[in-house]
Amino acid sequence: MTKDELTELVRNAGVVGAGGAGFPTHVKLQATDIDTYVINGAECEPLLYVDQTLMLNWASYLIAASQAISSAIGCKVVFGVKQKHGDCINALQVAGGDVCVLGDYYPAGDEVILLHECVGRIVPEGGLPLHVGAIVNNVETLYNIGRALEGKPVTHSFVQVGGAVSSPGVWSVPLGVEASRLVEAAGGPTIDEPVFVDGGPMMGQYHKDANFPVTKMTKAILVLPSNSAFARYENMPVSVMLRQARVACCQCNECTMVCSRYLIGYDLRPHKIMQAMAYESMRLPEIVQSAMLCSECNLCSGLYACPMHLSPRRVNQVIKGAMRQQGVKPQFEKKAIYPRAERPFRLVPTKRLMSRLGLDTYDVHLPFNGEFVAERVKIPLKQHTGAPSVPVVSLHDEVQEGDLIAKLPDNALGANVHASISGLVEEITSEYIAIRASSL
Repeated sequence: MTKDELTELVRNAGVVGAGGAGFPTHVKLQATDIDTYVINGAECEPLLYVDQTLMLNWASYLIAASQAISSAIGCKVVFGVKQKHGDCINALQVAGGDVCVLGDYYPAGDEVILLHECVGRIVPEGGLPLHVGAIVNNVETLYNIGRALEGKPVTHSFVQVGGAVSSPGVWSVPLGVEASRLVEAAGGPTIDEPVFVDGGPMMGQYHKDANFPVTKMTKAILVLPSNSAFARYENMPVSVMLRQARVACCQCNECTMVCSRYLIGYDLRPHKIMQAMAYESMRLPEIVQSAMLCSECNLCSGLYACPMHLSPRRVNQVIKGAMRQQGVKPQFEKKAIYPRAERPFRLVPTKRLMSRLGLDTYDVHLPFNGEFVAERVKIPLKQHTGAPSVPVVSLHDEVQEGDLIAKLPDNALGANVHASISGLVEEITSEYIAIRASSL
């Protein structure tokens, strides 16, 4: 198989990053001068278990897919897995995989950190892995590439339901299933007034209800107390958060001392950005634009570092959003980057983070419960970085699981979308396509 053939299969299947921003995978595969393909199995967010489920149950399948990629691109493949997940490491190695063993710290799964640990290269400021000859995908993305090689599109996502539920577990879920249905399948909340997190506790999106759909990017649905620090930080109005940043930051620089991007050598100092928000005279362009280097790992906030209970992460998010809206693309100095000498002593162990967050009681082994059966789905037309997909079906059409229902827009970044169940198209809007199962 050639690289072009691989890319076309992945494009047709609608494969995007299964987690994070959902960047279309076929675009990554088009990069040139790639010598290393890194599979991110760190799963460093507290409580997450999906990638481990895949590595334990589909190791041979993952290795076969990685070998096909290696042959098509002409690169080596390495899996990054934490040492504490010895059963996953063993499964991959028995199947013939090359494993880079990672320490148990957060955020080991940040692709900038992962490449340093596994390949010994540091992505330049404002750059991408391809700038150092590498591609990074997570485990489920690799699984979906394997399916694409068989001509099968992305129709399901592996999703865990965890936290304060009666029966936490992992399911293979049709895209477009409402999260509330999965929470019900997990026995429902065990606490009053919960919040629902799409993703991990540190970087996920917080919702007051579970009326949001499963997408290609969904990895977890966590049920957590609404009065927790997590919910307070994530739901704080932007105006309040910026006002606090101006009046309460004491410039202790604890946020900078644990910043993973600062420690890897980037010129990112969250405390300087907070100072710039407080005093206009300190608002130098190079300081403000450094917010674009933030990975949003959330260690800087009062959840871990800030003694004043502020959130430099949220401030950085506001700055990044404003710069993108204005079309500002900072140009960072091209220079050699080296990890700071204190980095080995400043890494945050996952166990310590879990304890600090009060999540220990939810850290349990999760069973794989097979496929979730859906009666109805509302499949979003935008489950990826780029433009929404364009519907190619009509109201009342009968579709089969795997049929193309919305295509990649012409001359735009995006991804194909396929029916996740067989049934009747009930609704088409600018945001989603709803399908009711034909068996009902």
